[in-house]
Amino acid sequence: MLQLARALTHSLAVALVSSLIVLGSGTASPAGAMDAKTTIHPAWGRTSTKAHVLKPSCRNYGYSYAITPPKGDWAMETFLIGPGGVHLSSGAMAIGMDGLTGHDRFRFCRPSTRPGIFKIKALITVQDDQGKDYQQGWLPVTRFRLR
Repeated sequence: MLQLARALTHSLAVALVSSLIVLGSGTASPAGAMDAKTTIHPAWGRTSTKAHVLKPSCRNYGYSYAITPPKGDWAMETFLIGPGGVHLSSGAMAIGMDGLTGHDRFRFCRPSTRPGIFKIKALITVQDDQGKDYQQGWLPVTRFRLR
């Protein structure tokens, strides 16, 4: 039952992130370059993780985040980018379901992943209190080694 509740919560967060992005200023392009129209906002927060060892089979690899988005309803989408710009995984957090600080994890598999330098990109979308205006911004990219 708890797993079903977590899955539903995650699905709702993804839906909120998607609707904020679609209604906002554009669509995120996680694997490619950051959208030139969407600014990097270091003051809005950060993601972090340590170097990891690539383990056999499929595993979870944790990361943390701490954000201070502008006032309003916020959603954050994270993207794990592997060596060569390969998009491996993503995550979503949203106001009312997640805190401004927390931990999450990416899940990926050794057979389809090679060691190297990885990136976590995070896009925050904020809707103002009146529901009229949106802001989007990237957090600074987090880089880590997976060996």
